[in-house]
Amino acid sequence: MSVEPARESGHIVQRKTARAFFALWPEAELAHRMWREGQELQRRFGGRLTSEASVHMTLLFLGDVLEEHLQSLAASASVPFTPFAMTVDTAGCWCHNGVAWLAPSITPPALSQLVSELTQAMGIAGFDVERRPFAPHITVVRKAKCAALDRAVPKLEWRVAEYVLVRSARNMDGSVYSVIGRWRSSN
Repeated sequence: MSVEPARESGHIVQRKTARAFFALWPEAELAHRMWREGQELQRRFGGRLTSEASVHMTLLFLGDVLEEHLQSLAASASVPFTPFAMTVDTAGCWCHNGVAWLAPSITPPALSQLVSELTQAMGIAGFDVERRPFAPHITVVRKAKCAALDRAVPKLEWRVAEYVLVRSARNMDGSVYSVIGRWRSSN
């Protein structure tokens, strides 16, 4: 959480903000399997392994949102979608930011549609949204010393029936996430 100054009646008032994002959060067993793959990538590239409890796929990053707007953010987030499945079967490492990741080699159209609908709903509700193209991935290692990969990733089947709104706070160990809203599929 951070504090954002604002002027009211000529005085500066400190307003609290929270970092927020929408994500897909895997069931515990799948999160564990992804985390184990992250351990393998960490052995290869070094860096800081994502905690097992924090394994997720970000759909839409909103950044700092005024705490007083979190309720209206959640109220605007109900986007109908059909449940879908995806296969996480690819691993990679981005040199520009030192992130080792897992991802589906084929992005399900329902996933792209969900991100598009969420982006549109947040824009209509007046929230600033990230404008870079969606690149579906699960960050498993940060601060990795990236190099070429030559290891196959076992196929991890992910059945998606809900998305979540997450609040992110920082501490000495990194980011701590708490789910503050859930939306299930329409089917």
